[in-house]
Amino acid sequence: MLSQIGELVRTAPDLARADALSSEVTGWLDRARQVVEELDSANAVILRVHLQYLRNDVVRHGSQIVEMLRHIDWQTKSENKKLA
Repeated sequence: MLSQIGELVRTAPDLARADALSSEVTGWLDRARQVVEELDSANAVILRVHLQYLRNDVVRHGSQIVEMLRHIDWQTKSENKKLA
């Protein structure tokens, strides 16, 4: 899962320019939702709120989704370093 978060961050569509309803974007958002739900239940709730309001403000919620993924990626890498 950890590598999937990094991959999601690297492949994040530019939600300010992309069609939020395109198959590329909806597929990416669905993968993000699945991965976050498996890793972090608290952030999964927040992600669902962003997804719910994405159409109202795609730039704001899209950037917050990507920032959340970056934070989860950073957090899990930091935890792995502590365990090593």
